[in-house]
Amino acid sequence: MMMQEDRIPKVFISYAWGSSDLVLSLAQRLVSHGVDVVLDKWDLKEGQDKYAFMERCVNDSEITKVLIICDKVYAQKANERMGGVGDETVIISSEIYGNMRQEKFIPIIAEKDEEGHPYVPTYIKTRIYIDLSNVETYEVEYEKLLRNIYEKPQVIKPQLGKRPEWIDDVKTDYFSIKDLIRQIRGSNTDAKRRSCIARFQTSYIDTLKIFYEKDSNAERKYELFLNTKIVRDLFLDFVEVLSETEITYADILTEFFEIVYNQLTCINTFESNIISASSEDVDVFKNLIWELFICVIAFMRHLKDYSAINTMLTHTYFLKTNIFGDEIKPNNYTAFRYYSRVIEHCYKPNTDMKNKYTLMGDTICNKREKLPIFTSEAIAEADLFLYQVCNAYNLAESGNGLHRINWFPTCYIYVKNAPIEWEKMRSRQYCKKMMILFGVESLEELKKVVMKCQYNNEMKYQYSWDAAPAILNYIEIDEIGSLN
Repeated sequence: MMMQEDRIPKVFISYAWGSSDLVLSLAQRLVSHGVDVVLDKWDLKEGQDKYAFMERCVNDSEITKVLIICDKVYAQKANERMGGVGDETVIISSEIYGNMRQEKFIPIIAEKDEEGHPYVPTYIKTRIYIDLSNVETYEVEYEKLLRNIYEKPQVIKPQLGKRPEWIDDVKTDYFSIKDLIRQIRGSNTDAKRRSCIARFQTSYIDTLKIFYEKDSNAERKYELFLNTKIVRDLFLDFVEVLSETEITYADILTEFFEIVYNQLTCINTFESNIISASSEDVDVFKNLIWELFICVIAFMRHLKDYSAINTMLTHTYFLKTNIFGDEIKPNNYTAFRYYSRVIEHCYKPNTDMKNKYTLMGDTICNKREKLPIFTSEAIAEADLFLYQVCNAYNLAESGNGLHRINWFPTCYIYVKNAPIEWEKMRSRQYCKKMMILFGVESLEELKKVVMKCQYNNEMKYQYSWDAAPAILNYIEIDEIGSLN
């Protein structure tokens, strides 16, 4: 049970008179840090019964800790049951082996023998102790003691999470893709590495196929998406390993998204000779690809790899235009942005989350973190970032129904901090990084492309007061490159 925040901790110090100076110094310091110390030098008066005083202190329920100062004299007297220390030992040992809380009694090492072994009474020899005998480590050990007294440990056990949704899925076997990630990291030749990467793509798609369920209801579609988290996390491990190789990982990822999209959003991947299908049958995959793309940008922003981001956002993706895969046409990255009507319109209104602007945005930001990189804030910022830079690129329009020239930032309502890139563009030195991001070569060209990234009041949720902020919400054009 944790100590109440407003409760003053109270401790009793048991020691041998040979350690009086150490004990007095320790007691004074503890008092200065808000600890009520009961010490015979302060609290035992002439005429009082010393044995009764010690017994009362050890048994007093208000005393939260008993500090046992262990030196050579104390250990000897405790083991031989001699004098006042012997009397205290009888009292303390009976309480330790009785019904008292075990953690109430803390051995404090004040002295060690010639071989470096601490002097500790036999009855508490197996207890974990605080070592105040070494000047070099005294402050670290004192902090441990103080944290123990206040029951504020430096390392706290995390809260118990939920049982993984995928744990009961006997069909799932992730060994092959985990093993390929290990092989990519350990490859000593470029040829072997590329072979493993190609096999990973095939194996990853095969693994994702288990999430296909035709004609499932809206609730099941949402459940299937939740169940993809472990596979999504393995992809993020793959991205991290790729970035550590000498291969241009952004080029591999653009190809990956093209292949995954074309296979997993085409019904023929799952059922041959089918003549009737709904795009909702592949809803889980479109949601996942959308999330994966956001997370890749979050990772690249974490690395500040703006060249890689530029590759991802300016690449031409050749994508299938419908669920039957009848035709492939060129598209830009906004084709990966997805809005799940079945989850937002069919499932969400029947849940306790019906008042949220977006269930999918809330889910990927607040239920699918992968620390330390893929935090809620990092995911939300990456989504907003993809919207904010969109107009700066020459994304050709197309009438094929898939190709967009905007990216609605589903998660913008969860962004707490402005993307750091835009305010830092006041620095001419930092603008060099932004030139790489936008693919321009001069400060004037940078200003021209950023000029396109203006606030659009229509980029917001219905009934929302504020639209998603644009780059020019954070910096004026004249401020770009105005500082060294």
